[in-house]
Amino acid sequence: MPSRSPERADLVIVGGGTAGLAAAVTAGELGLRAIVIEKTERLGGQLLWSFGQFSAAGTRRQRSHGIADHPDDHYADVMRIGGQKATPHLVRLAVDQAGPMVDWLEGLGFPFAPECPALVHGHEVYGRPRTYWGKGPRTQGGRVILGTLLAHLDPGICVMLGHRFTDLLVDGGTVRGVRAEGPQGPVEIEAPTTLLTTGGYAANRDLLAQLQPRWPSALVGCLDHATGDAHEVLQRRFATPLVLGDLYVPTMGMIEDPERPGFGLRLAESRVIVDANARPPWELWVNRRGERFVAEDTRSPHHREHRLLEQPDLVMAAVWDQRAVDRGPAVIGPEWSRDDELAEADRGRWLHRADSLEELAARLRVDPAGLRATTEAYNQALREGRDDPLGRSHRPGPVDAPPFYGAVTRGGMLLTRGGPSVDARLRPVTAGGERVDGVRVAGELLGMSQFSGDAFAGGMSVGPALALGRWLVQEAAGGAVGR
Repeated sequence: MPSRSPERADLVIVGGGTAGLAAAVTAGELGLRAIVIEKTERLGGQLLWSFGQFSAAGTRRQRSHGIADHPDDHYADVMRIGGQKATPHLVRLAVDQAGPMVDWLEGLGFPFAPECPALVHGHEVYGRPRTYWGKGPRTQGGRVILGTLLAHLDPGICVMLGHRFTDLLVDGGTVRGVRAEGPQGPVEIEAPTTLLTTGGYAANRDLLAQLQPRWPSALVGCLDHATGDAHEVLQRRFATPLVLGDLYVPTMGMIEDPERPGFGLRLAESRVIVDANARPPWELWVNRRGERFVAEDTRSPHHREHRLLEQPDLVMAAVWDQRAVDRGPAVIGPEWSRDDELAEADRGRWLHRADSLEELAARLRVDPAGLRATTEAYNQALREGRDDPLGRSHRPGPVDAPPFYGAVTRGGMLLTRGGPSVDARLRPVTAGGERVDGVRVAGELLGMSQFSGDAFAGGMSVGPALALGRWLVQEAAGGAVGR
């Protein structure tokens, strides 16, 4: 595309990730002339990183499994899990469009895992099985979605890789297109409808500190391109308020990348397994003071996540001993073996081994006296047959067999929590309460909290991104339902 040359389209989609690709595929199905602007050199966005789980009620797949479900029940579950703090009109729209979206994916030949739909325990559990993911390794679920969407992307859809969105073209308060910076200079694209699907802002530490100043120590858990480009443009152009950015919920078990301070190792590769449904714990969890703060075997993700919010710097250290290594399951996962843990302990980058608790505490930067007192109190209660003061019931043995092992984790920001205020048709709302025409918003740009409140409702990030990206294009073509 020539530098500085304006182009026209029926639709311009800014961001080639989950919502943007769902929109682009739908645009091709409807015969729209669409242009996708993507600032990186490949399509996929966070699907390249995501586990790719999504939830929906009332699908063909549920009915084929004899599961009676309805979007009303999905809506009630999401609002319950999120403490009634999610944005009601967005949750309503997302769950209403989720079922048709899943049926659409099925029609595209998406290879569902055979156990789907299922109940998933990594987040607070739904009342009915309504969570889906792709066949294959669970950690690669996002790539399965990506492969399906790319296979059905109409070759007539123009994709502009390596073009960074810089501004909206605005005429009399109505958006008429976008401006982007490409390898050959700036370009302008005019369209009656602009879809902003640029993702979150968690990888932009400066913007993160501005928009969510209470959580400066949270680890970045997403890919580098999530820098909040559209957040900044919407604020600059329309002073669009950020909604629910204060409802941060930490992703637990994330380990800081020793080569990239402030960023976490990919959860699909290395993390402390905190879900007792997946692995009954043998270790202790302590804060910077060396004190336990939650029962390590709690089955409530919401409970353990909110207890971590109260700890200094969002830090939690997992501490275990040689008995746990010899007899228990691997603390680090997913798919780590005992030998994998021992090899990482030999490297000593973030998994540490020491002959004493005091030496381990020094390496973990945890108070040595606190860790010693906490461990002795836990062991003493176990030996005397007394109940654990925090309510832990799975206590396979004392933590007293050297050498001792430990890893520091920090609450992570896997998903952006806040997002711009939008109306029922996903148009941005200005600080003065006015709706901005010509532009719509979908995907992680809207923020996880608007769809999950102060928790993680399973499948309510990928699911709404797919469903609403598709719905917005139907709206633009005049053929959508649920208006």
